[in-house]
Amino acid sequence: MWHTGYLYLMDPKHLLQLAIIVELGSVTKAARKLNVTQPTLSRTVKIIEDRAGGAVLRRGRHGVTATDIGARLAAEGRAILRSSEQAQTVVQEWRSGLSGELRVGVGPMLAATIMGDFIAETIEAPPSYSLKMHCEVAARLAKRLKNNELDVAIIPYDLDRKDDGLHRENLFREHLSIFVGEDDPLAGRTNVSPQELADYHWISVGAISGLFDITRETLDRLGLPMVTPATEITGDVTMTFRMLEKTKSCSMLPFRMTGTFQNRFRVAPVGLNVDLPPRNIGLWSTTTNRDRPEVVDFIKRLDAYLTRTIRQDIAAARA
Repeated sequence: MWHTGYLYLMDPKHLLQLAIIVELGSVTKAARKLNVTQPTLSRTVKIIEDRAGGAVLRRGRHGVTATDIGARLAAEGRAILRSSEQAQTVVQEWRSGLSGELRVGVGPMLAATIMGDFIAETIEAPPSYSLKMHCEVAARLAKRLKNNELDVAIIPYDLDRKDDGLHRENLFREHLSIFVGEDDPLAGRTNVSPQELADYHWISVGAISGLFDITRETLDRLGLPMVTPATEITGDVTMTFRMLEKTKSCSMLPFRMTGTFQNRFRVAPVGLNVDLPPRNIGLWSTTTNRDRPEVVDFIKRLDAYLTRTIRQDIAAARA
């Protein structure tokens, strides 16, 4: 058996080479990619196996695969490779005159609607730092923020994270609405009873927005306890819109953000005779990062953009 103490004797270069071998499934292909000879890589594998105390590769008819310990060591090699690539990026950014970086997390709905146009506008007057955008569901982004893998996250303000030391501030007000296809008889109607949606194919996108089971909770609130969402979609919004266009389906989505899709997809809101829950959007950060110059500049730019777009729509709706 191998012992964890042997990991301290592992050459990082060897672990990186192992990661490439496992990724390509071939020592020969890895040798070509790394520009070394195949015997050199074979010796690397032998050294690792001696240190680990067991085989790290299985050889078969179609190449090589990692053993359990081989997969774990290859994961360490991939981490080394990522760190090396990030270091190279830092050097390139510094040579280009960029003073730092900002890691920003956004959910799939925001990424598909507001953030694309905002980042495009930012490129026109580029900041002095680089932007690293990460798109995942809200709960994962909050976790990455807590683990210092992100600097800020734009996710639902009301996401329940208890007392986790994260700072949040409201960006703009949002609320949920039921959407159907533009040709649906309920499209654009007002004073619609929830019971009129009872026989629709419900599509749940709760995981996209970050509040798991929000569709279930709202259905109960609407007096539709027997309705069960037949389809659940995570990480993508365009599939939902296509289904709404082509079938007798409905889905609960953020009203203003979904409205930005209406020139691309033929979907429309249903005016229920009851109110749906608010879905306000917030900017989250760690307490230590909130006052960083990059964060302050990013928030200033985002706030100016929202004032001209989303908040303008809200003001018009109130008038």
